[in-house]
Amino acid sequence: MRLPAAASPPIAGVDEAGRGACAGPLVVAAVILRKPVAGLGDSKLLSPPVRERLYDQIMRVAHIGVVIIPPGEIDAKGLHKCNVSGMRRAVAQLPCDPEYILTDGFPVPGLPAPSLAVWKGGTRWPRAWRPRRSWPR
Repeated sequence: MRLPAAASPPIAGVDEAGRGACAGPLVVAAVILRKPVAGLGDSKLLSPPVRERLYDQIMRVAHIGVVIIPPGEIDAKGLHKCNVSGMRRAVAQLPCDPEYILTDGFPVPGLPAPSLAVWKGGTRWPRAWRPRRSWPR
């Protein structure tokens, strides 16, 4: 996968966890990596020790926005609406504004920058990382 020419850093990736669960919260995160992280990939495909090691590396080089949506809100509004809203809210929590946003799986209207939906994004985003200018500090 190649990013469109218009995609320039900072680029945010947005994904959720808990969407397949029948109970429990939905957790949505937006992340801007200021530097590449070797070995980064879909967390479901990584062993627990590798996930822990990568977590420490990511926390040192990332801007992160996280939203936790409780089950009651999901029951009241619906899973998809909560997921879309959670993605917008997670991006809004980032300490810097992304110039481009990659969303996992489906388009998200109303984001504050141009965006691209990437099917199976968790397995493809690391290969897409090709900065054309420097990242924010």
